[in-house]
Amino acid sequence: LEEIWPPYGLVVEAGDLRMTALREADVPEVLDVVAGGIHDPSWTPFLFPWTDAPAEEMPANYLRFYASTLTRTVDGDVSLELVVRRNGQVIGMQGMNGPDVAGTRRLETGSWLGLPFQGQGLGTRMRRMMCALAFDGLGLDAVTSSAWEDNAASRRVSEKVGYLETGRGQAERRGVPTGEVYFELRPGGFVRGDEPVRITGADELRRFLGLG
Repeated sequence: LEEIWPPYGLVVEAGDLRMTALREADVPEVLDVVAGGIHDPSWTPFLFPWTDAPAEEMPANYLRFYASTLTRTVDGDVSLELVVRRNGQVIGMQGMNGPDVAGTRRLETGSWLGLPFQGQGLGTRMRRMMCALAFDGLGLDAVTSSAWEDNAASRRVSEKVGYLETGRGQAERRGVPTGEVYFELRPGGFVRGDEPVRITGADELRRFLGLG
């Protein structure tokens, strides 16, 4: 299956963390983490508030989302969702998405962690792993990210990894106009930290995505 769909052959490791492409078999474990909570229900960190769905609808909705990532990775567009495990246990997800990646040489990063795993520096480690994949593994020129103005934790992660603020705007969050902050990171500004990142399967993925 890895030969048919090279993202499935990708492995990114650093210390006790391991990231692999989301598969159908991973969905029940991921949903267990979602059921344990990702954020305070009175607030959402997501542009599309998918965690607001009723609990009974979440499993099928998430499986549909997984299927959509496969169909959206085509003709230069990329939708790559990586399951993050610590010592084998699923703790969250790290994603990279973008249109015409072969032409723009850039992707947008996004992530979430289960509540029991927040506040331990794991978000920063995950982002560094993803940026190492983007620059070292895929040869991209830039990665971008965004966060609500009141999402201090996400903004701190971007700043720690070396992203620079590129602008601000507004979008609707649960029907209310809310400020957003936009960030960009280029290879020369990447703050890697002391933890080595090991990447397997990047050459095959790069060819599959048309990145040369």
